[in-house]
Amino acid sequence: MFRKRTLFLLLIVIGGIGLLSVGPRLSSELRLLLLTPQILKYRGIIQEHAWSQGVDARLMCALIVQESGFDANAESKVGAQGLAQLMPGTARDLGVESPFDAGENIAGAARHLRRLYNAFPESSEVQRHQLVLASYNAGLGRIRDAQALVRHTETGDPSLWKPVRTALTQLTPKHAAMHSEVWEERRPPHGYFRGFHETLAYVERVMYYYQRIRFYETVLFFL
Repeated sequence: MFRKRTLFLLLIVIGGIGLLSVGPRLSSELRLLLLTPQILKYRGIIQEHAWSQGVDARLMCALIVQESGFDANAESKVGAQGLAQLMPGTARDLGVESPFDAGENIAGAARHLRRLYNAFPESSEVQRHQLVLASYNAGLGRIRDAQALVRHTETGDPSLWKPVRTALTQLTPKHAAMHSEVWEERRPPHGYFRGFHETLAYVERVMYYYQRIRFYETVLFFL
């Protein structure tokens, strides 16, 4: 108990120093620091399942911070459940019978992330992280649609996040003329994507948490 309390206090001190330089990141930094006890509580389970699937435990932790704030009983308006906010259909597909059970939920999320990582073998580590997070939030189909636009317009490498990020903003009715050149149906196979703002913000926030967790790990063996 003493060790955890001391670690928590050290994190607050170091995080406080970080707050002086992050400006607009204040709320995200504070949220991460306040969730430190929960992160410490679940880190063993996260490490176990992340390592078993060959995914980054720190990224899983950052994802859970964003998805549920480490609330094992969290349920969204659209029905996403548990720590990693698995949708019921996704949970069933992953073999998760009790999505509000922390261990099952984390195990399912690790398997899901592994599948998504396998979808981007040509991408480097950081690019892969971002593409996987976008797929986790918006669905792999949306990202495939965006990659198809990148290839058609020849505006970049579809294995990189930046051109895919731009293409996600073009999966709307506003860009119907472009779609008619790419797809016979004259629209993206997975439909128009009006929620791209949410996905872009999601990737940015989770990557921010990931970088901060990596920082804490380096200084205090946080995860």
